[in-house]
Amino acid sequence: MNASPASERSLAVTVLIATHNRASRLRKTLEALLAQQTPAGLGWEILVADNGSTDDTLEVFRTMAMRAEGRLRYVFEPRLGKSRALNAGIAVARGAVIALTDDDVSPAVDWVAAAAGVLDKWGVDGAGGRIRPRWEAEPPSWLLESPRLLDYLAIMEHDRPAMMPVPAGKYPQVWGANMVYRRAALQALGGFDVNLGPVGGRRFCNEDVDMVRRVLQSGRAVAYDPGLAVFHRIPRARMRRAYFRRVMWDMGEGEARAAAEPPGGPRILGIPRWRIRSMARMTACPAARRLLRDARLRLRGGGGLGPAEACCPRAPSARSSRAAASGRSRSRRARTAIAGGAGRQRRRGRSRPTYHAVTADACSTVWARPLRTYASRA
Repeated sequence: MNASPASERSLAVTVLIATHNRASRLRKTLEALLAQQTPAGLGWEILVADNGSTDDTLEVFRTMAMRAEGRLRYVFEPRLGKSRALNAGIAVARGAVIALTDDDVSPAVDWVAAAAGVLDKWGVDGAGGRIRPRWEAEPPSWLLESPRLLDYLAIMEHDRPAMMPVPAGKYPQVWGANMVYRRAALQALGGFDVNLGPVGGRRFCNEDVDMVRRVLQSGRAVAYDPGLAVFHRIPRARMRRAYFRRVMWDMGEGEARAAAEPPGGPRILGIPRWRIRSMARMTACPAARRLLRDARLRLRGGGGLGPAEACCPRAPSARSSRAAASGRSRSRRARTAIAGGAGRQRRRGRSRPTYHAVTADACSTVWARPLRTYASRA
């Protein structure tokens, strides 16, 4: 049975959604929330935190609000950043429990009811649950066979309850598409870290993981309950390799932007001297040399693959480049064909890429910001 709108003093749950310029997707999320099956006595609200949207987000909100008078509320945060929008929502939320989800998620019909009781059920201050995929097209096999790429899509289908923390790289985890916290706990911790999380169209991240970490460090408990379930709607555009390259680049740059700079210290052209020394050491790695070159190409409009490749393609040696330019072929390595910035080695009549063992996100995580600065001044 669907509950009628409740008065302010009887609210138990606030569903908080941060959104930025995704009006059509937000509409589907609100439709799923308005279809929730909740106990008759449960008071709850839906709070949309609009993060500087310039599309039809406000009009979508007004249309959906007329379908459930008193259920939907709206707050506008002009400063870009998902964490800023979430904090604006926490500041005006009326529920004792805040259930967080995303604007491309459709919660299960009992999600609000489950969120209202999950914290008391486990005796915790935070909880998360299953995030199941709802593919909008047939996903390719290379995606389904890669747990790492499924993680980038925030898919969490672990079917057993657990208490946090769980070691990194292990399951289950509590992620932002499906999180529940006591409002008092979020307020005591000062809300989400505004240096983390998506900003506009850039997919910076880790605001959700950081919140779990800080809740645990404060002595509070966090649980994973598979009965708390949502469905992540995944469009065709997110099933392409180019999407994951962009995500990896943004994640690395976001972590670099959030890294604290040591206070004071000498600088050269505005760059901390310790970063320049480290960058000089980094250039000894061929993959790092390619990363530097590619950063310059990107900022100068020259293309390039960027550090968000799954691995860094091998940069040709100076010897092989001279041999290729002169038309000589001294070795198999010297026969490497250079096309569009990607090295491909001809073997047995096929063109196969060769790779270093250095992963892209390992490079981009630390060096995204200084590389962009270096490239812009080079």
